[in-house]
Amino acid sequence: MRLPDWLIEKQDRPIGNGKNNFLIRNRKMIEAVLFKFRDKSAIPLKKFFHPLTWLLCLFFCLTGVSFSRSLLLFWLLGLMLLGFVARLPLDNLKGVLKKTVLLLILPVLIYLPTLIWQGFNILFIIRLPSIALLIALYSELTSIDDVLQALKKLHFPNIVLLQLDITVKYIYIFGQILLDILKGIEVRSIGGNLNFQVGSNIWGILYLKALQYGKDLQKAMEARSFTGDYRDTGTSLNYWDYFCLLLVLCLMVIMIIL
Repeated sequence: MRLPDWLIEKQDRPIGNGKNNFLIRNRKMIEAVLFKFRDKSAIPLKKFFHPLTWLLCLFFCLTGVSFSRSLLLFWLLGLMLLGFVARLPLDNLKGVLKKTVLLLILPVLIYLPTLIWQGFNILFIIRLPSIALLIALYSELTSIDDVLQALKKLHFPNIVLLQLDITVKYIYIFGQILLDILKGIEVRSIGGNLNFQVGSNIWGILYLKALQYGKDLQKAMEARSFTGDYRDTGTSLNYWDYFCLLLVLCLMVIMIIL
């Protein structure tokens, strides 16, 4: 049986500007945030190095960029970063650029009056986008599991890893619940306005879901005999990891010295 064309065709419905429609208007933004939690295993070069290598390279690069005063080495680092970013898939390339722009908005607004009154510092102007690009590139290439694995290699306490892991999972799950609620409200609002306070109902449902999810999570952890101990995967760094770390460390030391 073939459905009528008007049932198949997608048509965006205009959303009002009232305060009750605020969350519905931002539904796409919530979807974009949840999309960042997707599996990133298909990114080229991601599995070529250990997660600890990515984390240490980020730390070394941020340290070198923060203390360096050599324009030549900034230029070389910029060529390396832009060449690496250019090899990413299109979706990840867009993600890196968007995150870089978002990370630059707040610092630029804060330091703009100082730059106007005291003059522009070329090193500061170069350093700020470099730091934003490094952070955006790392966040786009790695997932929360990679971060936990890297922190475990650095012997971080299990309680820190547990809190970080649960926090990220809570954000994702409640984001999905909020997204489903908004979709339901948007469908019910077709043909007329709703006669109840949308905001208070949403937060009430999320609060009840949070209580229920916390109990279910505790039962699941007890059933699986989870003691809060995050075990190391046993994967060790190979020669390429050590070579990459040594290369980045030497470059950053040169940037700081010169």
